[in-house]
Amino acid sequence: MELTIKSTVNLNNDVKMPLLGLRAYKVKGEDAYNAVKWALEAGYRLIDTARIYCNEKAVGRAIRDSGIRRDEIFVTTKLWITDFDNPRAALKASLERLGLDYVDLYLIHWPKKGYEQAYLELENLQKEGLCRCIGVANFKPHHIESLKEHGATVVPQVNQTEIHPLNTEEELLGWCRKRKICVEAYSPLGSEGRLILDDPRLIGMRNYYHASASQILLRWCIQRGIVAIPKAVIQSKIEQNCQLYHFDITNSDIETISDMNCNERRNYDPDKIDLRPMSMYPKITPEE
Repeated sequence: MELTIKSTVNLNNDVKMPLLGLRAYKVKGEDAYNAVKWALEAGYRLIDTARIYCNEKAVGRAIRDSGIRRDEIFVTTKLWITDFDNPRAALKASLERLGLDYVDLYLIHWPKKGYEQAYLELENLQKEGLCRCIGVANFKPHHIESLKEHGATVVPQVNQTEIHPLNTEEELLGWCRKRKICVEAYSPLGSEGRLILDDPRLIGMRNYYHASASQILLRWCIQRGIVAIPKAVIQSKIEQNCQLYHFDITNSDIETISDMNCNERRNYDPDKIDLRPMSMYPKITPEE
């Protein structure tokens, strides 16, 4: 099947989620507004934010100002760990900041202690229509299994996690696929992309496919059915990251890229999240 910027993946509740999106991470105010504005103008229809990013107001304003119908944009936000005691209030506050009646996907950001009970409330919020889909982020299989053990009846629609050629998460990917959980890759180019994009194994591919290294790596994700949400704030980079549809990567090149794996996770280990002191987390600041 030919992929386009409009290509989607069917989630386990029959909602369609775009295969490519913009991650509005570590960007605030007008920078966040402009990034989302440019992404929507370029054809993106998936926008990913979170409470801890402190930019929901700017993201929501850009969505509303775009003039694009609300049901054509897939909006994700996330429940932060300090709000596990009241996910309902947290989601309603996010919706108010976003200026939206619902989000398309609401994720538990980390498997911090208490996440199981928080997820049960997400099930209720989904039934009420405040979020079309629910899921998790940075979860390993045993974290997801624990949801069912604590009474969850809804299989997460999405597990958003760190995936790039140096951290392919093949076991997690296979486990989620068997359970019809869509895997979404953040940091698909690695940390700032430097170590991966300069890899000599990509030099020949760049010439062969007439594509940049970042385009090849994003294609490596979406061609395998993994949703990719690269971060970008420069308009030309946002546009370049969605120009992925003039080539197909061969199976052998997909394997070559996957062979770069060395289980090098850049983000925090989810199994150690309860050991991390709160002082190490970003601070939630007032939004403009």
